[in-house]
Amino acid sequence: MQDKNQRPEVPLGLGYALAMNNKALENFAHMSSEHRRQVIEESRAFTTKQEMRQFVDELGKIEL
Repeated sequence: MQDKNQRPEVPLGLGYALAMNNKALENFAHMSSEHRRQVIEESRAFTTKQEMRQFVDELGKIEL
């Protein structure tokens, strides 16, 4: 079980997809902790690599 004071763990699929998209990774790193938590929670619903890749590609298009 996760301690409330720890950051949420990034799912493996999300981490891999972010590693393949530098702009998305940069955007993710610059998000507030609450926004990152929301992204992590949303990413848990994806069941295919394609869905995750599309999600991460959209993160890469965000202008922060």
